[in-house]
Amino acid sequence: MSAAQQSGRVDGHCLCKQVAFTMDAPKHLDACHCSDCRRFGGGPFIGLNFAPVDFSEDKGLRWYRSSDWAERGFCSNCGSSLFYRIVANPEQIGVMSGAIVELPEGLEMTKEFFIDRKPDYYALEGERTRMTAAEVFEMFESLEAQQ
Repeated sequence: MSAAQQSGRVDGHCLCKQVAFTMDAPKHLDACHCSDCRRFGGGPFIGLNFAPVDFSEDKGLRWYRSSDWAERGFCSNCGSSLFYRIVANPEQIGVMSGAIVELPEGLEMTKEFFIDRKPDYYALEGERTRMTAAEVFEMFESLEAQQ
C-alpha cells in the first residue's frame, strides 16, 4: 500500500507524468455515456466523482471547453485523457479511473449518466442509478441554482 493510500488518498498521473496529482480516495465510481465522454476517452467515462485534486505536476495539463458547461483536462505532451469538470465549479474535478495509480479495492459503480445515449454495443452489469440526459441536465441546473 502506498503512502498516499495509507493516508486515505490516492496518486494519479498521465503516461509521461507531466501531470501528476493526489486526491482523497474515492468511495465509488460513476460512468457517463454522453458522446463527448466517449469521444474524449474512447469509451464511457468511468471515473471518480467530483473532488478537489492537488497537483504536484501540471506542466502538461491543458483544459478544453467541450460545452457551455464542461471542460476536459488532458496532457498536452502524451495525450492522456484525465479529467472532467463543470465550468461553474472548477475546483471539483472528475478523474478518469485509469489515471489513478492504484484504486482502493471494493469500489462499486453507483451511477450511470446519459443512459439514453449509451450505444447498444456495450452494457455495464449491476444495479445502480441510471439517469437520462434530461435528468442529468436538471441535476446540473439545480446545482447551479444553489451557488
